[in-house]
Amino acid sequence: MTDWLHTAILPIGILLGLLGCLRWGFVLGRSGREELVQEAERVSSELARSEAQAREHARQVSRLHTEQRTFGKFARAVPAFVQAMNGEKLSERDIPKYVFNLVDEIFEPELTLLYLVRPSETATGGPQALHLIDRRGNLEVAPSMAQIRVGDGRIGFVAEYRVNMLADDWLNMARTEGRTIESNQPGLHFDLLGPLVDHEDGDDPVLGVLCVSGPATRPRDERLMIQTVANLATIAYTNLRNRRTLQDLADYDGLTRLLNKRVFVGRKLAELMLASEKESEPLSVFVFDIDHFKNYNDKHGHLAGDDILRGVAQVLRASLRPGDLACRYGGEEFVVAMPHTRGDDGLAAADRIRAAIERFPFPKSGSQPLGRITISGGVAQFPVDGARGNILIEHADQALYAAKRDGRNRVIRYHGVEIGSDAEDETDSSDRIHEPEVSE
Repeated sequence: MTDWLHTAILPIGILLGLLGCLRWGFVLGRSGREELVQEAERVSSELARSEAQAREHARQVSRLHTEQRTFGKFARAVPAFVQAMNGEKLSERDIPKYVFNLVDEIFEPELTLLYLVRPSETATGGPQALHLIDRRGNLEVAPSMAQIRVGDGRIGFVAEYRVNMLADDWLNMARTEGRTIESNQPGLHFDLLGPLVDHEDGDDPVLGVLCVSGPATRPRDERLMIQTVANLATIAYTNLRNRRTLQDLADYDGLTRLLNKRVFVGRKLAELMLASEKESEPLSVFVFDIDHFKNYNDKHGHLAGDDILRGVAQVLRASLRPGDLACRYGGEEFVVAMPHTRGDDGLAAADRIRAAIERFPFPKSGSQPLGRITISGGVAQFPVDGARGNILIEHADQALYAAKRDGRNRVIRYHGVEIGSDAEDETDSSDRIHEPEVSE
């Protein structure tokens, strides 16, 4: 009996053991599958995140390469810009081309405009307006954009407040002083606007506005970049202005603002004579001084005499014809070069200047011996009266003294020896007008 039970129970135990193993195996297997699924999901998520990071990294690398390439081109363009701005022959109309080259290297835009502030004759509501100096690009610009009053629209806003503006800045009320600023031309939107501000001047005046539309490249520091280009443009214009001021100080007489003797005799008259010779055209020279000028100075003082010199220069400038050049030769002596003018025509033009000075209401002119401020002068023609500048002036000066001997307040044409005579050679050594005789 015992053996039978033992024999019967053993298979049942084994069966129950197998069933238990199967049950636990099923439980353990299902748990393993869930872990495997979770692991697969985790790995998939990691892979997706890694791919996203890789794509973002690739975008950053591409952007860095683009910016590096942009900054590299800009860095190479700046020395060329600076060199051009320091060129002796640089003119104001050359500057926009170099500014646009810098903009192209950075932004590759569809359109670039450069405005400068000028006194306005047509803009209402203020004395200043922005004038379109130059443009580059194929986008259409309305005729109304040729002149914009400072303060009008987005371009005028940038000029008035001296701030650079990006496209999104117009939606920021904090940057627009709480106002909605309309575009100056509907349908034409500028992504970058930079003011040209002269920070060397105490009042920080605005010189103009640089406008960029449709840039293909947008550097991360685009605000800084547009202002950098605008600042370089400002430096270019202010340096040119300062150079012109220095040149004027060197070339023009400080009292009368006429050409000084050094420039007139040393360069300008020689250039006019060379052109006259090449073109086979006459050239006349008019030399004059103020009658009894010492008498006026002695009675009223040298400051009053300076006013007379300034007044004579004012009348002289107003009386010059296109192409004529005037010079303060020294003291109360003046010289006028008249291209394309024969001696007799030069005499007539000189007499018109004499008459204009006689009519001018100079202060205290009644104290003069002739009762008014007058001049005496002489006219000589190139090349018949002198083949060199110093001789031409000397012969006109001789005619001036003849006018003084004849009673003053008149102009006389030089009549002398033929070119090449001994008399001409004798006067070759003099290149100045002699001191005028004084009659009290």
